[in-house]
Amino acid sequence: MKKRLSLRILVSPFILCIFLITYSIACITHFVGYLKHGGEWITYKKDDPGTIGDIYDELLKQRK
Repeated sequence: MKKRLSLRILVSPFILCIFLITYSIACITHFVGYLKHGGEWITYKKDDPGTIGDIYDELLKQRK
């Protein structure tokens, strides 16, 4: 029992470094995407069939 705990304590700094590197890379990737797309968190590809504007227009048609 104590052997497992001491092993976990010994390995924990390395695991923490792996987590920090992974989440730092993800954070930088999301931040670059945020800057690239003009402050938009949700972006759409140009070949997406429907956009928010199209959906809004369709809802307006259905309401009338």
